[in-house]
Order: sequence, then structure tokens, then C-alpha cells
Amino acid sequence: MEKREYIDKEREVMHEYYELYEKYEGKSMDFIKRKMKELIKKDPDFLDPYLILYNILNEEGKTKEAEELLEEAYRRAINLITNEEGDWPSILEWSLLENRHIIRTILNKAILLWKKGDVNSSLDLFRKLLKTNPVDNVGARFYILAIRMGMNFEEFENRFNKDGFYDSSLFDWFDENYRKFPDEFNWWEKEMEKYE
Repeated sequence: MEKREYIDKEREVMHEYYELYEKYEGKSMDFIKRKMKELIKKDPDFLDPYLILYNILNEEGKTKEAEELLEEAYRRAINLITNEEGDWPSILEWSLLENRHIIRTILNKAILLWKKGDVNSSLDLFRKLLKTNPVDNVGARFYILAIRMGMNFEEFENRFNKDGFYDSSLFDWFDENYRKFPDEFNWWEKEMEKYE
């Protein structure tokens, strides 16, 4: 089967977004929300502004509105990367800046599904993210292992999130446990040998 790689086009608003992102500190939430909505209007398929708004709405306790916004971004992400048959690409690499907004959106959707207890749908997305980008810059393999070991998202965060960052204990934990699930990680381990 022929491998199909997805590379998103360079989006004009991406540069504007990153410039704004660097200037967020000290700005009011209303200013940030307004700017993100402007970027969405300019290019509805550039997804990072949706994620900023999703986080702000969650912080404001507007969970339903936040989830609807994430669902719209996720729908657009899937429309961008899938072919006419609905198949994912074989390769969707994080190393390409153009793809990051898409990968972040799918990752956020997978985490939300996990939080809500829909582990099968969540696992499906994490597996697809790992399969299309085995270098796994976003850590899908950690989430897969946690789910397979029976952890919920809150337990995972409580154990590994150290003030907004995952420290080396996460990598140690993964190395100690992933071989317990050869059905899940044998292919990945073989893939990683190419990078050694």
C-alpha cells in the first residue's frame, strides 16, 4: 500500500497567530478572545486559535461552548487530513510547523474523550497520532500506555504533571511498562530502531 503523507499548506494567519501569541502576557482575556475570533474568521482551517479559545472558555467555566468549539476544530482537522474514503494519511509529522495546529487539535480531542470516559475513541485517536508520527513529539504513547494500564486522565496528570510539565519520571515509567503491551508497542519499538 502506498504511503500518503499529509503536509498542510503554509497559512498566512499562522505567522500572525505566533506574533500575537508572544504578546499575550498581560493582555485581557477579552482582547485575546477577540483576536482569536478574528484569526478564525480569516482562516477557519487554521486551528490553533480554536484551541486558545477552548482553553479560555474552559477556564471561564463555559464547558459546553468550549467543547462545541473543539468539536468544530476537530471536524476541520479530520477534513483536512483524510482522503475521500475517510482514511488518515500514513505520515503526519510534527516536525513540519504547518501540521502542528492539526496534531494539537486531534490531541486535545483525544484527551477530552479520555476525560469523559470514552477510552475506546480516545485510544483510537492516540493510536492514529502515534502511527502517523512514531517519533511522537506530543507523547501519544504515554497516554496510550496510561489508558492500557487502567489510569484515567486525572490520575495521569496527578502523577506526572509537575507545574505544567512532564518530567523524566514519565519517560522512566514508560520504559518500565510499555513492553507489557506488545500488541500495542512492538511495531513502534521496531520503528524506533530506525532512529538509533
